[in-house]
Amino acid sequence: MADTYDLVVIGSGPAGQSAAELAAFLGHSALIVEQGEPGGAVTTTGGAPTKTLREVALALASDRRTAANDRGTRPLDDALGVLRARTLAVCRSLQSGVRRQIEARGIAFVEGTARLSSNREVVIDRSDGTQLSLTARAIVLATGSRPARAAGVPFDDPDIYDSNEIFTMPRLPDDIVIVGGGPVGVEFATVFTALGVHVTLVDPNDQLLSNMDGELAGVMTEEFTRRGVTLILKARVASAFRRDGRLTVALSNGAPLTPAAVLFAAGRAANTAGLGLDRAGVEIDQRGRIVVDRYYQTTCPGIYAVGDAVAPTLASIAMQQGRAAVCHALGLVFGVPVDRSASAAVYGLPELAGVGATEEETRQSGIPYVVGRADLSETARGAIAGRGGRLKLIVRADDRKLLGVHCIGDIASELVGMGHVVLHLNGLVDVFLTLALNTPTHSSAYRAAAIDAMEQLAVMAGRPAWTISQSIASPVAARHPNGAAR
Repeated sequence: MADTYDLVVIGSGPAGQSAAELAAFLGHSALIVEQGEPGGAVTTTGGAPTKTLREVALALASDRRTAANDRGTRPLDDALGVLRARTLAVCRSLQSGVRRQIEARGIAFVEGTARLSSNREVVIDRSDGTQLSLTARAIVLATGSRPARAAGVPFDDPDIYDSNEIFTMPRLPDDIVIVGGGPVGVEFATVFTALGVHVTLVDPNDQLLSNMDGELAGVMTEEFTRRGVTLILKARVASAFRRDGRLTVALSNGAPLTPAAVLFAAGRAANTAGLGLDRAGVEIDQRGRIVVDRYYQTTCPGIYAVGDAVAPTLASIAMQQGRAAVCHALGLVFGVPVDRSASAAVYGLPELAGVGATEEETRQSGIPYVVGRADLSETARGAIAGRGGRLKLIVRADDRKLLGVHCIGDIASELVGMGHVVLHLNGLVDVFLTLALNTPTHSSAYRAAAIDAMEQLAVMAGRPAWTISQSIASPVAARHPNGAAR
């Protein structure tokens, strides 16, 4: 261990790891301090664990259906044990992988709790009881977040959980109330319904997944209703308590619920307590999030903050923020652009994913647009699998520029990737007509959706039908709805 480093990173999640890796790659000394396991929430309670739960739950449900057809319904009394074992195995594997990556890149790693002092000094209380004091040329705070807890809710009740604690559930409840209709709530609703648990999902918004494309969120709502999920929208949890030994949830609309368990999966709170921010001169806002400038530098020069410590964000965005902060902190002449149109995915049943502008956002902006749609069940791959879905392309009407890509279906999170690249490059929808995509694949839906969009553009411009085939044959030459070639 050295006494001085070019970069000290507090937190080993995607943002912290990527920041330290860039510094080390460019020859700077770097140290990561982590109080838990390497990898942050992605490898412990967040991304990977919840997705693992989903996959195992779906597999168990499939086994149960097979057993029901052969010998009657197989009980799932041991389901939680199977879920926990598989989830733990995946977490341990990913954590080991992160540790190996950190070591391979020559980054120092300390297990312990860090706090800031003056003059860019970091004090570390190590897990073995010893204490270290280090100085750094630059410090990056990548401490992540934790589930937000509603005031007045007794989380010490054995049947009330947040999204971190749900992994400790001792038995499957007969029914559960999930508070929060965002990605986390939808994903856990998928897990529990797959295991045969009745789910009531409560959310204050007027639609499920309020940050996703409204049309496809509506399709997800219909699917959840078909699967027996009770949706209560435009309602908040006023309180939760025990009445005559029975767990009771009181809603803002006056309706009481009496489930066997409750999961709160709404909102995140930044992990900034105990960091010594006041002593270092680092300001936070009213919600406890660290205030930064465009370079992710805090109010104390040389100290940076990224990821959920600044504002809730995706792991993919946090990684870019970490690298961008290091570029500025170490005076590197090049910069790292942060993708302002990152793709987001909800790993429900089915998956829902999107990148770029939603139709609602495009409509509100006043930009003229059309929507090209394709039914995934009409692709060869969809017909083979016997399952459907929808791909939706938002296209600017005056220049055919792709504005947004949204999808619901089995592999929506993967399928939006190709559209993300075109969107990132400010490409035109025409490109999907020039790609010789593999078949049978779901990605062939891009061509169908592009043709649908171009047909609408032709109608808007009053073009004859034959110009559609001309555009498909030579999309680069026909860039405008009126058919005028450049």
